[in-house]
Amino acid sequence: MNTKHRRTGLRVAALLATLTVGAAAQLVATAPAAAVSGLFRTTHLATATNSQSPKFRAAECPGDTRVIGGGAQVTGPAAGSIRLSALQPVSGPGQTDRYEVWADEPPGGVSGNWALEGYAICAPAASVPGYNIVPGNSTYSSSPTRSTAAGCSGSQRVIGTGASITGGGFGNVGLQMSRASGPLDIARAAAAEDGAYSGNWRVTAYAICANPVGAAAEGSVQTGVASANHTCSSSTEEVHSVGAATGPGASGQTFLSSLYPNAGLSTVHLTLTGVPTDGLAIQAICA
Repeated sequence: MNTKHRRTGLRVAALLATLTVGAAAQLVATAPAAAVSGLFRTTHLATATNSQSPKFRAAECPGDTRVIGGGAQVTGPAAGSIRLSALQPVSGPGQTDRYEVWADEPPGGVSGNWALEGYAICAPAASVPGYNIVPGNSTYSSSPTRSTAAGCSGSQRVIGTGASITGGGFGNVGLQMSRASGPLDIARAAAAEDGAYSGNWRVTAYAICANPVGAAAEGSVQTGVASANHTCSSSTEEVHSVGAATGPGASGQTFLSSLYPNAGLSTVHLTLTGVPTDGLAIQAICA
């Protein structure tokens, strides 16, 4: 296994070119000393373990709190074949903040059973001044791969991210990327078809924006593996949001299968549906 860890200048030219994000290969940035206070993780407990597809979870943020991140964990004998199709933050007047996650079996289904659990990272509303969620959509058409980005306005910075697929039919399209840029000014998303698919679809990136809070994007690039972990570089830091990217493997596209923060908000866990040829990228927004 070849692993690289850095807080500045981390580049995965081959991987990110594969995912059509061009020169924006930097995954990390330098941070000032502040942080969001009062973070905690909530859980929408796992679905039944069976072969029903798709599966959905929505972890909620209680009271006067805001969702700033989240994730999904797939478990069970068939977990390695399941792909995520939504990692979506939801916030707005008259509704409870939440992080919605969807997962699907591949075309033709799987023989084993699996379950889906969802998570939200929540923060007191007063801790995230200027909070808002900005979506960015790709075009809606039939294409083997799609990517897009969503940006924060003015001096605001990305504190969390998400991605979702619209259309595509269950299992025919899967997420390959949901992460922030190194400078935390935009969120990126990418997805791909699993084999030939003639229907139309699009991918949406979600930038969870706020006034600068001192967060930094950390990460690593790893080759020859289908899973990875990243722990915030300081024991006093907490994970504010998770991120990852993958691409084609030896026998076809690989997809995000599990991407979530641990209960203590110190570490991000990533599992893919296969080993990508150009490596995987894992990211944590830490402060």
